[in-house]
Amino acid sequence: ERTMSFSNSYKHTIDSKKRLFIPAKFRAKLGDSFYLYYDESLPCIAVYGEEEWEKKSKIVEESGDADWQRFFFSNVISVEPDKQGRITVKASFCEGAGLKKDVAVVGVGTRIEIWDAEKYDKEMEQINASYKRFPSIIN
Repeated sequence: ERTMSFSNSYKHTIDSKKRLFIPAKFRAKLGDSFYLYYDESLPCIAVYGEEEWEKKSKIVEESGDADWQRFFFSNVISVEPDKQGRITVKASFCEGAGLKKDVAVVGVGTRIEIWDAEKYDKEMEQINASYKRFPSIIN
């Protein structure tokens, strides 16, 4: 069973009230509400639709590790886009991921990532410089 795959990247701005526009193509796949996950080991905020979030949650729940469960579930919020397609991002998530004004909203397979635009551009420069280490899928 193949889950819907997210791709492409969009540049948007986050306003003073921490509202961020999520592109319609992404919202259509994410559904009416979805999950933002951030912990300090990440350079960005991860965004998951219901189905994918259920898979992640199940792994943590079934681990029986109470500390991991506390850590994992304390670092997530559920969001619903407003009529303009914007979500409100928790201030501490913005701070942790270094989101100021210019933001990249990026499709990464089973998830979306929200990056500070400048940080994302630098990250992609490094990745693009070392692309030869990736196997080619084009024969």
